[in-house]
Amino acid sequence: MTGIVVFNVVMVVLGVVVGTGVVSTNRLSDILGWLHSIIGITPPAPKQARVYSLIWVASMIVIVDGLLFMLVFLTMRLIR
Repeated sequence: MTGIVVFNVVMVVLGVVVGTGVVSTNRLSDILGWLHSIIGITPPAPKQARVYSLIWVASMIVIVDGLLFMLVFLTMRLIR
């Protein structure tokens, strides 16, 4: 339970840091270029790096929390 809360707090703080501009656009562009090249998709333009970073953070929160919810929901259904 603590790990889930810590994950969500870290991701929200990361989203705030990216959204407020604490991290430079060049650094975000480099990180997104690396991430997109691993996946095999075209990286965004440097001026769009902040928006794409926020989309990545929000997507990770939804995916991880959704999978954990499904795990708990389905496990509880099997126990009954």
